[in-house]
Amino acid sequence: MPGPGTVPLVHVRLLGGFSVERADLGRAVSDWPRRSAKTLTKLLAVRPGHVLHREQVIDILWSGVDAESALNSFGKALHAARRALEPELPRRRESAYLCLTDAMLALNTDHVIVDMDQFGELAEDALRRREIGAYEAALAAYGGELLPEDRYETWCAEPRGAMTELRIRVLLGLAEALERSGAYNEAAGGLRDVLQYDPTREAVHRQLMRLYAQMGTPDQAVRQFHACEAVMRRELGLAPQPETISLYQEILAGGLAPGPSWADWMANRTSLRRPPPAQTASGRPFVGRDRVIERMCGQLTRRDDARTGMIVVSGEAGVGKTRLIEEFAIRARELGAVTLCGGRGGHANQFICGPFAVALEDYVANRSEAERAELARLYPALTRFVPSLAAGLPMPAPAADLRDYHLDLIPSIVHFLTDLARTKPVLLILGDLDDADDIGLDLIKYLAHLAVRMPLLMVGALHDPDIAARSGLRQMIEALTRERLWMRIDLYCLSERATGQLVRAMLPDTDLSDETLADIYMQSRGNPLFVLELVDAISSHGPGENVPGSSLFMPRQTRARALTAMRLALMDDSLRRVLGLAAAVGTAEISLSQLRTSAAALEPPMASSDLSDALDRALRMRLLEERGDGYAFRHPVVRSAMYDCLPRHRRDEFHAALAVAGTSS
Repeated sequence: MPGPGTVPLVHVRLLGGFSVERADLGRAVSDWPRRSAKTLTKLLAVRPGHVLHREQVIDILWSGVDAESALNSFGKALHAARRALEPELPRRRESAYLCLTDAMLALNTDHVIVDMDQFGELAEDALRRREIGAYEAALAAYGGELLPEDRYETWCAEPRGAMTELRIRVLLGLAEALERSGAYNEAAGGLRDVLQYDPTREAVHRQLMRLYAQMGTPDQAVRQFHACEAVMRRELGLAPQPETISLYQEILAGGLAPGPSWADWMANRTSLRRPPPAQTASGRPFVGRDRVIERMCGQLTRRDDARTGMIVVSGEAGVGKTRLIEEFAIRARELGAVTLCGGRGGHANQFICGPFAVALEDYVANRSEAERAELARLYPALTRFVPSLAAGLPMPAPAADLRDYHLDLIPSIVHFLTDLARTKPVLLILGDLDDADDIGLDLIKYLAHLAVRMPLLMVGALHDPDIAARSGLRQMIEALTRERLWMRIDLYCLSERATGQLVRAMLPDTDLSDETLADIYMQSRGNPLFVLELVDAISSHGPGENVPGSSLFMPRQTRARALTAMRLALMDDSLRRVLGLAAAVGTAEISLSQLRTSAAALEPPMASSDLSDALDRALRMRLLEERGDGYAFRHPVVRSAMYDCLPRHRRDEFHAALAVAGTSS
C-alpha cells in the first residue's frame, strides 16, 4: 500500500444520493464500469463498521446464483470498484480503499470518510450536549434521505430508517432546546418538520399544540388538534389519546396562558453574538459557547415572571466554567447591567458570606466619596463588612453576641442589592458554590426567591455533583430545583471543530496540519484545559514552524496533574483504587471481569458491591466511559496525570493485581 501521507482521502456521500469524491481530484468519481461495483461500495458504506464477509456480500447481491458464478461476479465487482476509486492502481497491488483480508471485505476508514458516520457522530454529540448550536451543526450535516435511488432495496432499508429516526430525534431535541430559550416560532418549525416525516406522532402534535397556545395563537392549536385527529383515524384507525383530548379541552377553555414574550431579546439577538475568537472582549480566545452565552443573556434581560433568580454552571474539571462566567460578565456590562464580581479566586469563601463581601467592595470602591458616605448612611451594618464604606467613619456598635452579627448583615445585603436592582439589571457573580459557607447558602436561597420579581441575577459554578456535597449545599440545590428558582447549565467539552478554532486562535503564527489538530482533539476530547496543556507543549516550535503530529510531543500536564491531585484528595478509597487500576492498564480498555479479578487481588480486597458503586461514580463524573467491551479513561490526559499522581508502591500494587487478571499495562 502507499504510505499514509500519499493516499488522498475519499469522501463517500450517501445522504441525499450516492457520490464518491477523491480529495486530490476535486470531482465525483463517475467511471463505474459495472453497476455491481457501485452497489458493492454502497453496501460497505452503509454497513456499521464498513466490514462484510464475502459470503454476506454474495448472499445480498447474488442470492440464488450458483456458488461459482456468484464468486466470479463478486471478484469482477470488487476489481471494478477498486479501478473506479484508483484507476492508477498497479496490477496485483493492494487497494488503499477496499481491502480483502481472509474473506473479510472492508472500506479502509483511514482513507475513506462516509457522510453517514459524520452525521451520526454529530447527532449523538448534540443529543448528549443538548445545546442549540450542536443540534444545528448535526442537521447541517444531514444531506437528505439515505440513498433515495435505492429506496426499494432491502439491504439499505434498515440503515435508512435509522438515519431518519436519528434526524427526528435531533429535530425534537432542537425544538425542546429552542422552546426552553423562548424561541417558540423556531421550535414549532422543527416540530412541523418531524410531522412531515411521520404525521402519526401524537406526542409531537401535542407539543405543537402547547407551543401554539404559548405563542398566543389558540386557533392554530385547535387546528393542530383536528389535523392530529384526522391523521390518526386515517392512518391508524385510532382516536386521539386522552391526554391529547384533555389538552385540547384545556386550550378551548383558555387554561393555557400565552408564554413569556422574548420579542425584544430576539430582535437584539444579533447584538449578543461575539466577534471572532481572537477579538473577544477579554483579549483571550473564546469559542464554541455562543449559544450558551445567549441563553444566559436572555435570562439577564428577561422582563416577565418566568425568569430565574440564579444560573448555575456545572461540568467536569477544566471544561471552562470560570471562563464562561467571565465572558458572561463582560457581555452583561455591554448590555448595561451592574456587574458585581465576588467569585475571584477561592479566598472569597474563607470567611462568612465572603463572595458577597468581595462583590460589594468591588462596587463601592469605585464610587465617589459622596456616594460612599450616602451608602454608609443607608446601610450602616455594611460598614463592618465592606472596607471602603468604613473609611473615616466610626464603627457601629457590635451585636450583643458576635456570633449573631450576620443577623444584621444579611438584611442589609438584601436591601442594598434590591435597591440597586430598582435602577438597572444587576448581575452578581458568586464563584464556586461548593466552597460557600452555610450562611452564604441561606442568603443565596433567599435572594433567589426575590430575584424572580426584579432584574437581579446570580451566577455560580458547581463542581462535579457526585463528589460528596456538604449537606447545606445539597439542601440548597434541592430547594432551588424543587421551586424552579434556578437554571442549571451543564457545560460540555468543545466539538472537534471548535477545538480546532481554539488551537488556531491560540497559535495564530504556527503552521498546524489537520493531522495535528485531529490528534489534539483525540488527546483532549475537547476539554479546554487539556487543549491548553497540549498547546503549551507545541508552542516551543516558534512562529512559522511546521508542527509535527501530536504523537511526537508530550504535554507537560502541570495543570492537569495538579488538578487531578486535588480531585484524588476528595475521592473515597474505593473510587481511587478503581481509577488507579484503570490508569495502570495504560491506554487500553479494561473489562469488567478484569476489574473484578484485579480488585479482588488488592490488599485488602475490594468487595464486588464496592467496585460497582465506585465504577458508577467514575462514569457519572465522566472520568471513565464505556468503550467496546470495557472501560477506559475519557481523557487520555487525565489517565496520564492520574498515573503520575500515584506513588511508586501504589503503581506496583496495581500492576501486580492486573497481572493476576492477565492484563498487561
